Amino acid sequence: ITLAPEGGAHQSSITPSIGLELPGLDYAEPAYARALDWMLCDGLRRLSDPDGTSLYLRLSTRPIDQTPFEDLAGRGDPDTLRRDVLAGGYRLSEPHDRPAEVVLATCGPVVTEVLDAARILAEEGLAAVVLDLTSPDRLYRGWRRTLRSASRSVRPAAPTFQLARLLAPHERHLPIVTVHDAASHHLAWLGSVFGARVVPVGVDEFGQSGTIPDLYRTFDLSGDQIVNAALVAVG
Repeated sequence: ITLAPEGGAHQSSITPSIGLELPGLDYAEPAYARALDWMLCDGLRRLSDPDGTSLYLRLSTRPIDQTPFEDLAGRGDPDTLRRDVLAGGYRLSEPHDRPAEVVLATCGPVVTEVLDAARILAEEGLAAVVLDLTSPDRLYRGWRRTLRSASRSVRPAAPTFQLARLLAPHERHLPIVTVHDAASHHLAWLGSVFGARVVPVGVDEFGQSGTIPDLYRTFDLSGDQIVNAALVAVG
C-alpha cells in the first residue's frame, strides 16, 4: 500500500511470502539507501558463485529519512553493520538506560512508523528494541539451515543463526510485534524461533485507495497503532 500513489501497475510482481518460498532467489526489502547499495552489490557478486542465488528487491518510492541508519553507521563498526544487513537484519534502535521489554521487528518503508512507535513507548516507560529486517528470506533460511543440520546429525541446534546474534539470550523470549507493508503472516514466524509471543501487523486485504497516511491507519500501521500492538504484546 506504500505504492498507492503510483497505482496498481507499479505494484510488486510477487508477494514477500512468495519471495521467501522461492528456491534460488533471495528476497530483500531494505529501507535505507546505503543498505540497498550493500545488498545490490552483494547480489551481483552472488550471481557469479557456482551455487549463487538471484536477488529480488522489493522497493518503494516513499522518501525515507536516512538519518537513523547513518547515525548508527557513524557510531559503530560499518563492517559489522554491513555483515548484519547482508545476513538479513540488524539492530536499528535500542534503549540505553534499561533492558528492552518488547521487540519491534519491521521491514521496508514502515520503519519510520516503527521508530516513532519506539519513541512513544519510551516516553510511556516501555523500552523497545527495533530490528530492521533487510531480508526476511535470508534470516529465515539461516535459521532453517541450522535446524536442518542439527536434525540430520541428531544434535542440539546451536544459536548461531542471525536472529540469535541480533537478540541477546535475555531478549529471546520478549514479546514481538512484527510490522510490514505485506501480509501479516509473513513475519509472524519470528515468534516460533525462541517461543515468543507475537502480535503481527500487516496488510491482509487489498483494493483500498487513499493517501499513504490514510492507508497506514486503515491497516494499523501508524505509530500510535503500533504502540497499541506493543501494549497488547506485553500485556
